[in-house]
Amino acid sequence: MPDGALGYAASVDLPELGRPLPQAPVPGEPPSLVELIRRGALDAELAAIVWVLAEARIPIVVAAGDELVARGVAADVLRGILASLRPDLGLAGVDEIGGEGGATTPLGPRTARALAHGRREGGVARGESLQAVYDRLAEAPPLGLSRDELSFLGCVLVLGEDEAPPVLAADPAMAAPLRVRVVAAHYVRPLHRDEHGHAQLLPPAVLATWDPRAERFEHFAWGVLPEIAARLDRRTGDLEADLHHRRDDLGGLAAAGVTSLEEVGRLVAGYRVGYGHAHDATGH
Repeated sequence: MPDGALGYAASVDLPELGRPLPQAPVPGEPPSLVELIRRGALDAELAAIVWVLAEARIPIVVAAGDELVARGVAADVLRGILASLRPDLGLAGVDEIGGEGGATTPLGPRTARALAHGRREGGVARGESLQAVYDRLAEAPPLGLSRDELSFLGCVLVLGEDEAPPVLAADPAMAAPLRVRVVAAHYVRPLHRDEHGHAQLLPPAVLATWDPRAERFEHFAWGVLPEIAARLDRRTGDLEADLHHRRDDLGGLAAAGVTSLEEVGRLVAGYRVGYGHAHDATGH
């Protein structure tokens, strides 16, 4: 992917006293989750819940319009997120997801069905909204996915580009690359059955959206945290505390410029080991 395809290369601002210089990106390596936070593609609060979902083996889907998919931007976001949060896979393992074509080839009905049935950790989808993704994956009967199957897409991160400043729009050659962000993040509620055996299919929940006027993310995950906690067999209060801890850790890494995939993956792996020991010790 060309330098700056996600908005700009690593920060060149002088660090605050006592902080290390931001790490230079490794050629051919996608941006880590922490680097994506530094670039403003998402914030630490959204990244924390993506981390929890990926750790629980819930699929991560990165959706974008045709241009961002063609430029490889959506693929690199997916590769960087999964390689950061699934150190058991590593970047090589992420690139082998789904066999020939790998995880970065846009999902079609066959590969999306494999994801819905738990045989893929993530994928790239064409669509500038969750509804557009649904339409693409369901539009090819008899191969298209059913509504029940679509409910297992997991966490869908929809990418978009910032609007060009009006002053620079008249001379595109002089304009800086537009920043790419997660403009909407969704938790797709999976089909489940109630105590009477009746199928329950709830609409997707919005985890966060980007507010371009306020230039910040609006968060709504609190509304679905009890459902996510139940799916993970955890208490809601424990999950909230865990998310706050992960948010602070990710924000601290971003502020310190610790952004390489190797370093982030090692820290995530250590967190997961510590987390497992803590739960073993308490019996939860």
